[in-house]
Amino acid sequence: MITEIEFEKLISKNESSILDFKGEFYDFKKESNDLVTAKFVKDVISFCNTIRTETSYIIFGIQEIDNGGLEFKGMKEKVDDAILQDKIKDKVIPRPNFSFYTIKHKEKQFGILEFPIIRYEMPIVPAIKNLKGLEVGKVYYRNGTSNTEATAYDVIRINDWLKSLPEIREQNSLNDEVSKFIKELTKNEQKLSVIISDLFSLSKKYELEELRKFCLVEIQGIKSSNSEGAEYRIQKVFISWNKIEINPYAYLKPSISSLIKEIENNKEFFESKIVMHHPIIEIESSLDQLNSDPNSYGTMKTDAKELLDMEKAHDLYIYTFPDNINSLYRNIRQKAIDILMKI
Repeated sequence: MITEIEFEKLISKNESSILDFKGEFYDFKKESNDLVTAKFVKDVISFCNTIRTETSYIIFGIQEIDNGGLEFKGMKEKVDDAILQDKIKDKVIPRPNFSFYTIKHKEKQFGILEFPIIRYEMPIVPAIKNLKGLEVGKVYYRNGTSNTEATAYDVIRINDWLKSLPEIREQNSLNDEVSKFIKELTKNEQKLSVIISDLFSLSKKYELEELRKFCLVEIQGIKSSNSEGAEYRIQKVFISWNKIEINPYAYLKPSISSLIKEIENNKEFFESKIVMHHPIIEIESSLDQLNSDPNSYGTMKTDAKELLDMEKAHDLYIYTFPDNINSLYRNIRQKAIDILMKI
């Protein structure tokens, strides 16, 4: 991921075999017969196969105009790197290494496709039919500012270049570490707070931005009313403005089902689907408490400003039951696995 200073240096350069400016992003929503996907796939193949000595880029939101200047339009679309990875994963071999992210410059957002230099076992080629402008098994690369089909001699040179690149031991090491963490997560033997702490170190070591953000949310909790991307933390709970105590020492303790029924009929409670903002340590503490007594419930204190985006921070109490916290904990574990599977 480049810095804003590096971005400014890039946009001062002319388009070339390792730099391309596009005014608009790929419009997959208006796609017909996979034409847009084919264009995207061809760009990725061509940039990855181009013989070079540095990382190459496609920058979206910048339009080259007739006089040779640039129009900085910016990019309005919100695009997830995972969508692009999914669009190409079964269409080419070997699988290319690239990333997509956005950067803000002069109050506008720009998209960046970044292609690092990677040693593949062979040039990347299309693996399926029916992609317009692409043939299965053909090699494409950047020749100047255009994507070009490689001749036999070109293929030999690209192969030789790939073989000359050093082996990426760090990437192999990353794959090993990711596999280790996936095994730990699926075994379900170690607390998530411990695994997530280690995953945070991994994210910093290899500059894995999506994993880093996920770990920060789980370690710190969600600090703002903007919970975009945290849908996996949504739970259906009961909320009340008042803290209501149910006597835990009563001779006959109510069952969970009877307690829920009583709460449903109590006007001081209302039911809502909310994003649970609490850090993983607090969730595990609630989980331990609830699992020690199957007929218990949990109370988490929050406020209306944080939870409902209201102006004043009136106290609110969230009432949870074992199913809520167990479901939330499972969702966090699965989210961690999902992110690791994309690396």
